[in-house]
Parts: sequence; structure tokens; C-alpha cells
Amino acid sequence: MGRYLGSSCKLCRKEKSKLFLKGEKCDVNCILDKGKRKNLPGQHGISKTKTSEYGKHLHEKQKAKYIYGVSEKQFRNYFRIASKMKGLTGTNLLMLLERRLDNVVHKLGFASSKKFARQLIVHRHILVNNKLKKVPGYLVKPGDKISIKDRIKDNIFVKKSIENASNIPSWLNLDKTNFIGEVVSLPTREDISYPIDESLIVELYSR
Repeated sequence: MGRYLGSSCKLCRKEKSKLFLKGEKCDVNCILDKGKRKNLPGQHGISKTKTSEYGKHLHEKQKAKYIYGVSEKQFRNYFRIASKMKGLTGTNLLMLLERRLDNVVHKLGFASSKKFARQLIVHRHILVNNKLKKVPGYLVKPGDKISIKDRIKDNIFVKKSIENASNIPSWLNLDKTNFIGEVVSLPTREDISYPIDESLIVELYSR
């Protein structure tokens, strides 16, 4: 996928679905909710052509990539791992993506968006079991404790995000006072509320 530097809202318009790329801002100030600019981005955004079956499958994969912020190569690697695991491949794929450290840092409320979460990780502000982790794609496991370095706890954006943290998934636990999150268990399909139909992704790679 490379590094995308354009408007996050354009990606939502492109996929015709909320991708929650701006975190909490998507809940209160989304152009799709306002009923504005629903056409595809660009001067040729209005299209009367019907999306093919392949196009539907491809769009679903793209949505998942944008939501979790992974490249095409990373996504293929996750799918390959998921296909070798027991259970449904599509569900396994989403579970792997959900366990990414940048996603967990965002879900715990340490960062208002996944983009900010990745910045915290890459800039060496996040600890897992008191050890520095600087890889956004690190897969957490039950028992892992995620914390923030003391020097960043007074950051105004981190403090605001922690204060507004709510709807913490059942597989995670947050201690707001000490800025410590814990992975209680592995996530389940019911824990994921993103608009992704994983069966379409599996069908795409099964062609």
C-alpha cells in the first residue's frame, strides 16, 4: 500500500463506507453521516456502472487494508498465516489484524486513532511487559501488559484520549490511573465492529 499522505476522508468516500481512520472524529464529524460528498473522489466520481463481483471482493480487501493500515505484502502474509490456522480463514485473518500492537494501543485509548498509535510506537513511547516495542505489527497475546513511558503521560493528546476512552473491548482491560492496559484473552469475531465481510476476502484469494 505504501505510505498514504492524502485525505483520510477520500478513502472512506472511495470505499463508500466509514473506515474510522480518524478515530473518534469519525463518530462525530463524518461527511458520510452528513449525507454530503457521497460520490467517489475525483472529477469522475459519479459513475453509473455496476460494480462487478470481482470489484466487490477487491473493495472488501482494500477496506480491511485501509482500516488496519497494512500494506499489500503484509496483508498477504497475514492471510497466508490465517489459512494455516485451525478454524475459519476469514475469522483468523481478522483476529490477527486485531491483535496488532497499533490497533491495541488505539483500542485501549492511548491514542485517538491508529495513525497516532503508530507514531507512539515508532517513536519508542510504548512498552509491552516493560520492554520497548517499536514495531506496530507486533502481535499481542493474553497476559501482555501495554504501558506508556512516563515522559509521554503528560502529553495533552494522550491525556485527552485516555480521558475519553470508552467501549474498551472485552478482551482488553485498562487501568486509566496508571496508564496500563492488559490483554485478557484473544479477540473473537464478535469483538470486531468494523464493516468488513471477511468471506469476500477469502473468496478473492481463492480465485
